[in-house]
Amino acid sequence: MTQIIPDIRLEGLTIGYGEQPVVSDIDAVLPGGKITVILGGSGCGKSTLLKHILRLHPALAGRIVIGGHDLDSLDRRGMHCLRQRMGVLFQDGALLGSLTLGDNVALPLREHTRLKEREVRERVLAKLGLVGLADFHDYFPNELSGGMRKRAGLARAMVMDPPLLFCDEPTSGLDPVTAAELDQLLLELKRRSEMTLVVVSHDLDSMRTIADHVLVLGDGRLLFQGSRTELEATQDEYLRRFLDRQAAERTTPRLTMPALDMKVMKRNCAGYLEEK
Repeated sequence: MTQIIPDIRLEGLTIGYGEQPVVSDIDAVLPGGKITVILGGSGCGKSTLLKHILRLHPALAGRIVIGGHDLDSLDRRGMHCLRQRMGVLFQDGALLGSLTLGDNVALPLREHTRLKEREVRERVLAKLGLVGLADFHDYFPNELSGGMRKRAGLARAMVMDPPLLFCDEPTSGLDPVTAAELDQLLLELKRRSEMTLVVVSHDLDSMRTIADHVLVLGDGRLLFQGSRTELEATQDEYLRRFLDRQAAERTTPRLTMPALDMKVMKRNCAGYLEEK
């Protein structure tokens, strides 16, 4: 990497699946050392963009440049080395159910380093302590709440001390208190470490808490990029509806549905429960 705190540049980027674009012609910079929130409605391409930045899918057009490295120019080994500098918190935590919490967090260390087992354990406990889960080292994922699994996923994403951290919907499915705690944890990570964070979300409260920089996707394109303050001041009609949680006006067609034939239902069920 050519920069201590890498930025991410999207140049003329079109993303999608097969030959079908989802978002076209994205030109944006996700600044190094900042928290960038990728915002937008359901199905607008937020997670798709994240998957393309992670190179899980090839771009249909354009370039992704991370820390000065064009992803298209990297060979297999180069991409492997770059990915070791990335931490990813998946939407559901993506913990392996057959492994304890400690073994889930230790997995990247055992796969990519030559640390002794004692050093692995020390590092795992330190990261679990950072997210408040040191006492749950020997628990299995199904013994934890959703919020605890998310925090465990974050510990695993951080265990290699990556300069790049990606979080896909970190607060989705969490109660307001747990979501706020996770937001504060991300802010604490940014304060402690020199890193670039990219967070995919549709949670406006979370965006207003953690974002330094914001991208808004919608209608198959990039609608906005800039600071949180600039976004809050926008007078764009769509963005104001989104930020103010205003429903779009639409005409709902009148649907005519046939009535259920209750006689048939009664005849089919008559006496069934009594017989059982």
